[in-house]
Amino acid sequence: MKRKLYIFNMSKEAHILHGKGELMTELDFSVGQLLLRQLAIHDTRVAQIDVHTGKEQTFKHILDTSRKLAIYLQKEGLKVNDAVAICSENNLEFCIPVCAIFYLGAVVCPLNPLYSKGELKHALSITKPKYIFISAIALNNMINIFKELHWSPRVLLLNDYDDTDIPWMSMYKAVSSVSDENKDKFRAVPVDVNNHVIAILCSSGTTGLPKGVMWTDKNIITIIRMYISNPFLANAISLALLPFFHSYSFALLVIRLIGGNSGIVFSRFEEKLFLQSIEKYKIEYLTVVPPIMVFLAKHPLVDKYDLSSIKKIWCGAAPLSQETQRAVAKRLNISEITQGYGLTETTLAVLRFPDNTAVKFGSVGMLVPGVSAKIIPLGEYETDETLGPNCEGELCFKGDLIMKGYYNDEKSTRATIDKDGWLHTGDVGYYDEEEYFYIVDRIKELIKYKGYQVPPAELEAILLTYSGIKDAAVIGIPNEEAGELPMAFVVKQEDFNIHEKDIIQYVNERVSNPKRLRGGIKFVDSIPKTPSGKILRRVLRHMLKSKL
Repeated sequence: MKRKLYIFNMSKEAHILHGKGELMTELDFSVGQLLLRQLAIHDTRVAQIDVHTGKEQTFKHILDTSRKLAIYLQKEGLKVNDAVAICSENNLEFCIPVCAIFYLGAVVCPLNPLYSKGELKHALSITKPKYIFISAIALNNMINIFKELHWSPRVLLLNDYDDTDIPWMSMYKAVSSVSDENKDKFRAVPVDVNNHVIAILCSSGTTGLPKGVMWTDKNIITIIRMYISNPFLANAISLALLPFFHSYSFALLVIRLIGGNSGIVFSRFEEKLFLQSIEKYKIEYLTVVPPIMVFLAKHPLVDKYDLSSIKKIWCGAAPLSQETQRAVAKRLNISEITQGYGLTETTLAVLRFPDNTAVKFGSVGMLVPGVSAKIIPLGEYETDETLGPNCEGELCFKGDLIMKGYYNDEKSTRATIDKDGWLHTGDVGYYDEEEYFYIVDRIKELIKYKGYQVPPAELEAILLTYSGIKDAAVIGIPNEEAGELPMAFVVKQEDFNIHEKDIIQYVNERVSNPKRLRGGIKFVDSIPKTPSGKILRRVLRHMLKSKL
């Protein structure tokens, strides 16, 4: 479909779309109160299985342990609104401090355990947590920077360790000091659901250092109301594959605990284990990110396993190409492969396909209930101008899923949420006559070739259809005459012999003149990405600059 340029409309209500459908009934609970109730209801059912060891954990274990941990933290002086960081890969223990912190009305701050020393120090300095829960993977980093944390946080280890040189106590040792009698009397601390900040998550950091995104109880309760009747919750087992410290998977973790859905927990992605788990547990619903979709579309290993149990795949966190979407649908014989769209700043997806709705390949779906959207001209901010169907512009959203703001960063908050409450995403997109949305690219990532805007995601999607290309990323390289030239980084598949000139010809035959790969191709071993699959173009630019 050929998209129009701009059709301006000065009416504030013109071309403002609203999500259709009703949310489930109001919930008069904080997240902590709801968790306490729901974990008790799920009782001795299996909540989690460690895919690497086979160890099982029940909802009752999570409830009992998290209540005792909450009592311990309360006695040690943890108060409402105090920040508590959790720096860990996925494991069975991750959810226990999450629940305990929610009960106390404190603030959960999930962190990537693979952060470098500098990145971890920056992330911790945003919220200055009173307590930090860490796994073995984060241990060395924490030891190296601990003396530089001037507010002197207390550190608890998520598991017991035999090493006597480790200066910190384990979570389970703290829990063992609380009697069973006390845990049964414990109640969650009441909070102002609409305004209380329950979690501060790091923004993706694709263009700079991460910021602290504030979620309220209302944000998460809105998700629960939205997904409580979803078949994902009714399904017996799902794969907890994506990192819990990322907003997408963190939200799914909370939904799973409240809904009673059991999870197979992966601390790291292993190709065979991933496929074996789908086959063994007859997984029906998958939540994945684009790199896993590329794996499902291209890897020869996929054909060796029975994946016929899969009924539906949800893909989010980064753009998925239409070509990859179609390839997986054909290979696995699945009609329901859908994308969603959201940011850390929107809690979870604000665009997705409603249940029992026909899939439109390439689309990220329709507005969810309770959220409004508009598209405005690129480069505008405080504007009443809105664009109609099939007009590309910046996507803006408003509603109960929008973050409270960036923690201790009023300047960045004002630059993202305008005076009327609209969150400006920085993403370029459009919607069609049926109100299905499509994402073009990030505003800051568009390549400017002689005044033309070239979306890297479009070129990347084409590159991934080329036989022998395992992964690809496109950036603009400076050029005095043209401004920028599109250039590709390409990862070869094993046992394929592919050449730059053939790839360039393949792409150039499929795009308009401004989008041709005039910057050439560089073969690399891997594409740097965030844990959720977003390409770190700033790292690629730095790599290229350092080589030059």
